[in-house]
Amino acid sequence: MAFFKKMFFGGLVCALASNSFADIVYQGKRVQAWPSDAITKFDNTRGALRAPGMLRAPAATEKSHYSAPKGKIYGLTMLVDFSDQQAPVTVDEISDWLNKEGFNRDGCKGSVRDYYLDVSNGQLDFTNEVFGWYRAKYPKSYYEGLDGYSGSDVLMKEVFEYFDSQVDFSRYDNDKDGVTEAINVVYAGAGQTWGQGLWPHAGWSNERRDGVLLQKHQMTDMPGKFSIYVFVHENGHMVFGWPDLYWYGDYCTMGNRADDWNPVAINDFYRADQGWIPFEDVSASDLGKVSTEAGEKCYRFKNPSRPDKEGLVWSYVKNSGRDAVLKGSGILMQHYDFSIDGNSAADELGLRIVHADSKGKNSDPENDQWPSPGSRSGAFFSGSYNAFSDALYPAIRWYSGAETGLKFTDVSVSGSALSFCLGGDCSSTAVESSSSVVAQSSSSVAATSSSSVNSNSSSSIIPNSSSSVIPSAVEESISLAVQLPISDNYTPVVVDLQGTKVAESLGLKQSEISTKASFYAVEPDGSLNSNTTGEGTGHWFDSKGTVAAWNTNGPSIVFSNVDLSTMTTKVGHMPNLVDAGDKFTVKQALVYGSKQVTFVIAITIAGDDVPVDDSSSSSSDGTDTIPSAIALLHQGILDMSKTSIQYFDMNGNVLGSTPRQAGCYLKRVMKNGKAIRQSVVRVK
Repeated sequence: MAFFKKMFFGGLVCALASNSFADIVYQGKRVQAWPSDAITKFDNTRGALRAPGMLRAPAATEKSHYSAPKGKIYGLTMLVDFSDQQAPVTVDEISDWLNKEGFNRDGCKGSVRDYYLDVSNGQLDFTNEVFGWYRAKYPKSYYEGLDGYSGSDVLMKEVFEYFDSQVDFSRYDNDKDGVTEAINVVYAGAGQTWGQGLWPHAGWSNERRDGVLLQKHQMTDMPGKFSIYVFVHENGHMVFGWPDLYWYGDYCTMGNRADDWNPVAINDFYRADQGWIPFEDVSASDLGKVSTEAGEKCYRFKNPSRPDKEGLVWSYVKNSGRDAVLKGSGILMQHYDFSIDGNSAADELGLRIVHADSKGKNSDPENDQWPSPGSRSGAFFSGSYNAFSDALYPAIRWYSGAETGLKFTDVSVSGSALSFCLGGDCSSTAVESSSSVVAQSSSSVAATSSSSVNSNSSSSIIPNSSSSVIPSAVEESISLAVQLPISDNYTPVVVDLQGTKVAESLGLKQSEISTKASFYAVEPDGSLNSNTTGEGTGHWFDSKGTVAAWNTNGPSIVFSNVDLSTMTTKVGHMPNLVDAGDKFTVKQALVYGSKQVTFVIAITIAGDDVPVDDSSSSSSDGTDTIPSAIALLHQGILDMSKTSIQYFDMNGNVLGSTPRQAGCYLKRVMKNGKAIRQSVVRVK
């Protein structure tokens, strides 16, 4: 998948970077999605076997939009090394990486086969048979140096020719339609240059062997350390025909490259399209309370004017298991339109996230549509964003511009199950899930999202609830000092709230605090505010310590998101709104009966740990003209336990120094020589 997709807006060229890794190459050209005629349908009535002990797929009720294999399917993986880059691992180690249950080398959370068994609910057993190593005719540098992907074309012909005598290619035509499903090539060493040579990609050929067409293949590098994301992602293109999901975020493995070792699950819309989970169709006339478990089903609301093409879908997504990298849990809603091939244009996407914080609308400028990767502000949840309707989200419309007619309210706390009310009616039960009791979880979600109260509020300052200062309260204060590093992605510092001491002061057991005590923010005038504006049990505050709604332009500037089950809080700040040396004081409190414990949290923004070359950003008197938060954000190298940061311009070129000119850049975080995170940053 490409790092960059060129976009033009307002006369300015800006490339929005994807966090994924490789390209789709069709007939020699990079594309964002396979053309419709290149998406082959898998015939489950022929060939493919159901492995012993596997869950039987539910009866199909409709035709899948993408290829939807079931049961046990076989892929072929051929290994190649070079005179200047020899095989770093053995054939058996590669086979374990692809197939072994519980594979955990280098931090992998299972093998490639484990991943697809997990996301398919046991309905797809994708097993790869491994052959190799073949020593290529030329050094690796030769193939890498040829124009475009011609080097990979040359190598593929060599590979097919060499393995022809060892491999029965017809074995990998699982549904016996004359076309193979999964032909993989893994080569020794790392990919070198995006869009050239052997850079990892899914490709297309007209090669025929053993009476079958080897139509699609994918090429993955093997630098010597194991991770499964690239192989999983590229087989998503090759086996199922899924497109690259630009402008989508971390919410699917076909979107951002969020975690190399435990890739995010396939999104629930694609899972339901495969038949791995059921669709639950909803109409505007449906009313009542609905309860569902995470990943249990996908709710679908079709556009009445285009029911076969366009609709809204949503499901309960929880940040655990394959989705552990996500920054929160809640209802994730998506807008799909099958008439659009992939996500190649920001104004119309085949699949887009409907952001609970109202961002990512199709009416937004293209450069504002990139979702915060994995942010909880993309999901609906109890407290800040707990309802959807045309009135609340006037910019979310069908692509024709018509209102959707969908309404749900009262999204509950995320627990083992989650509930919401269709049509705003909570008086009756509309749909029963396998677990209709909604667990009231007291755990908080990671503070790296940008959630808040509904952005349609006319004021970003949150008014107090009916509660105020408690008469005759016995109050005790606990002072907490926090040194908070500058961060561009809401990275928090975890602070111990001294649970044992708090429990003693309130006259409770620590295990009872989350269920018996009431939690508040304390306003500067001492009054108590029960409105939560942060994650779960948490708050955003302005510079004076007043509770505020999340807003990237202020006044919300720092947050404290408390987890009462562990008696800790995650303290962080709004990116780009603080400077080193800034100080803030915020207060939160627990109340039980007439007893109150107030946490006084003194926050100091830490200074830069690494000197910044300011030769291009200093005025004539030697003073730094760039705010230190921006300077730190765009440092070239940051020493964080062998972690460094790289920056790329919009053409994919590595920058030799920190970017200071206004524009869009790709920021890549490296650890021990591996890319562990990518994001788009803008310098204003």
